[in-house]
Amino acid sequence: MMTERAGFDARKESESFGRAEPSYSQRWPDGAPWPDSSEHRQAQLPALPLPRVRTESLEHSVRGTVFALAVIPVGVGLWLILWKLGWMGSIVAFVTAAGAARLYIAGSTVGSGGTMPRRGAWVVVAVTVATVLLSFLGGIWLDLADYLGGSPLALLFEPEAWDLLGYNLANNADLVEGLKGEFLMALLFSALGCFFTLRQLFAQSRRS
Repeated sequence: MMTERAGFDARKESESFGRAEPSYSQRWPDGAPWPDSSEHRQAQLPALPLPRVRTESLEHSVRGTVFALAVIPVGVGLWLILWKLGWMGSIVAFVTAAGAARLYIAGSTVGSGGTMPRRGAWVVVAVTVATVLLSFLGGIWLDLADYLGGSPLALLFEPEAWDLLGYNLANNADLVEGLKGEFLMALLFSALGCFFTLRQLFAQSRRS
């Protein structure tokens, strides 16, 4: 009987003092979290650094815009060279968008580098559109200069050249229809040329 009792007591003791399982939100008497609790594990996790968001002031935005505008004459000149050769200047839109983005970042960050903000992405879009429009108008003026046999720059100060251009745009239906088709083609190829660059800029601006 004693042997059976001793065995029973021993089993009871092992069951009573088995591995302790922490209950939900169990704490030590001093208020500290239980070592195996989720609170303790979360307290041991290192704090991850948050990404630094670059805030852009109006002054930086204006400076970046002025820098980006410098790409317009380069884009117009490249377009006119390709126009003279009879090619569509879709690459001009790509060069303009990429150049305007780099110049904007350089101007707005004073050369320290950084990401493109949303305001800067819209500036790049405006610069690209303005370059395409001015380039197309420059191509028309270049054709007019070839027709008149004069210098394009010198004809800018000739009233007769402006009168001839205005008269044809108002009364020459064949010329207007031809220019419409060329303009739509120029817009199409320009959009294809700069689409991926602009999409990347807007995606970067959402993350910044």
